[in-house]
Amino acid sequence: MRIPPFSLFSAISELFVTAAVFYVVCRNWTRRPFPLPLFIAVALFEALVNVAYMATRASRASAGADTISTPMKIMFAAHGMLSLLAFLVFVVLAVYAWMDQRAGRWFFRERPALTWAFLILWTVSVGSGEALFALRYLA
Repeated sequence: MRIPPFSLFSAISELFVTAAVFYVVCRNWTRRPFPLPLFIAVALFEALVNVAYMATRASRASAGADTISTPMKIMFAAHGMLSLLAFLVFVVLAVYAWMDQRAGRWFFRERPALTWAFLILWTVSVGSGEALFALRYLA
């Protein structure tokens, strides 16, 4: 099956976004200045490109333009909801981290359980997306 260019772009870019998300958390964890421009760029990219990609793919699947099995539809829907949740949690936590740093506190460092739970959530979200990409286009 031919891989649609937007799907390939989204799969590859998500790896770079993940590196940036981990970098934002790591900077705060190590008590270094919050990378606000990077955070804004990543959040906007995720919202405008990857969320738009998932919405486009969901609408094509629901309209019958993409023929995929029911189990795959369920997996895609679950991944989409998990990814949206991970994105929203990232935005909220990063905003808190930025505000806390301005007050001399280190949000992620002071909340290790929450930080690790978020990083696991993000990793599962991205991993499930990459697995679905491989199942859909490479298997």
